[in-house]
Amino acid sequence: MNLLAIDSAFEPCSAALWMDGEVLERFDPGPRHHAERLLPFVQDLLAESGLALRSLDAIGFSRGPGSFTSLRIGIGVVQGLAWGADLPVVPVSSLRTVAQVVAGQGVARACVAMDARMDEVFCGRYEAVDGLMRAVGNERVCDPARALPDDAAAWMGVGNGFERYAVLSAAPVAGRITDALPRAAALARLAAFELAEGGEVSAELAQPVYLRNHVADKPKDRRA
Repeated sequence: MNLLAIDSAFEPCSAALWMDGEVLERFDPGPRHHAERLLPFVQDLLAESGLALRSLDAIGFSRGPGSFTSLRIGIGVVQGLAWGADLPVVPVSSLRTVAQVVAGQGVARACVAMDARMDEVFCGRYEAVDGLMRAVGNERVCDPARALPDDAAAWMGVGNGFERYAVLSAAPVAGRITDALPRAAALARLAAFELAEGGEVSAELAQPVYLRNHVADKPKDRRA
């Protein structure tokens, strides 16, 4: 299985090529570079691998939640590539991708909380099963105090929400990894699994998942 993966959910952007378990990745940690970086990343990866876009099986992409503008840019790139090469696409949660990144660091249970601004976090819980993070319950956007499970001490706190909000930075979790961000290499592994399970959709069905109804509201940018 060969597939391309593109992540654009938060400030960084990245692209990766999955080739039967071997992964090539391009990553830019800087904010607001998505429109400039994603297509050159894809061209570099295809050139390095010697593969043609049309020879791939699918394109995995970050469906969100995340930044309104960043997600739109990424999904626009994915749809253009998929339509041009007649490829299906595989939507992957950005929060699950963050959890998959820390699974590579040995984390088995991750409570992910990413800053959603407006005094809220995007949050979800994930457990590792055979090396892949699986969701425990639903993802949501909520007040930081509501992001924690009752058994918080059994979970690793993952994401910048555990640094930016006082109620989470003081929470009795098993530990914290506050610099974890989604990366296309981790997304590619999840997308490969989902593709094998029949999780692909047509390019026109590639849509962002914001978890918030009023995504264009001006953020308050306060911290609890």
